[in-house]
Amino acid sequence: MSHYLCYPSSSEDCVRGRLEELRTLGVVEVLNLLGKGHAAVVLEARLSNGTPVAVKVLRVDSKRTDLTAECRIAELAYPVSPKVYSCSEEFIVMELVRGYPAVEVLVSEGFRYPYVVKVLAAGRWLDVRGVDHRELSRAHKHVVIDRTGAVRILDYESAAVVERPCNICRLFSWLARLRGVDVGVLGEVLTPLRYYKKAESEDLRRELFKEILRSSEVLSVHPESRSGNCISCN
Repeated sequence: MSHYLCYPSSSEDCVRGRLEELRTLGVVEVLNLLGKGHAAVVLEARLSNGTPVAVKVLRVDSKRTDLTAECRIAELAYPVSPKVYSCSEEFIVMELVRGYPAVEVLVSEGFRYPYVVKVLAAGRWLDVRGVDHRELSRAHKHVVIDRTGAVRILDYESAAVVERPCNICRLFSWLARLRGVDVGVLGEVLTPLRYYKKAESEDLRRELFKEILRSSEVLSVHPESRSGNCISCN
């Protein structure tokens, strides 16, 4: 499994050097491959105290130069993001989040309102922290409900720190598309969402978010009808 430390290369010198670096970060064993992306691979590993962790490893052919910016943003986004234990230019050692894709839970639970609230509240946390995730229009890849029932948002590779991000806008659009709710029945929530996106005052954003949560109950109760539009990202 250690050959993934230098993926897609199989250089023994590279693997040896990266293993040494991982040991300085407290990782003593690499266990499984969790996923592969264009810029990095993610491995399951174990710390010296026995704690299971996920390790994001920069691919040797990546166009990215390092993982330090992503590490800082992930730290800023905690506890919605996985807890970061340590990082370097080539590694992020973080909490291994165990749970279920939010899309599976939402569908199996019939889009019960408490789950809708949890998803939007996770996006609101990122907004408060100034983190723009930028991949939540395809949230099925990134939103997990962990074993405690908390919503966790993963993978900050494309994220940035900006003024007044609107992660809840993308999450709401994702939820509405997933639920199959027609744009025509969403008037009550679209207006506060648009005001929220433009609002400069955090106090006003806080109040608008309360209104958005009240109105978002339509996602739980409205019968399915189809719409493929991104209703709140413009």
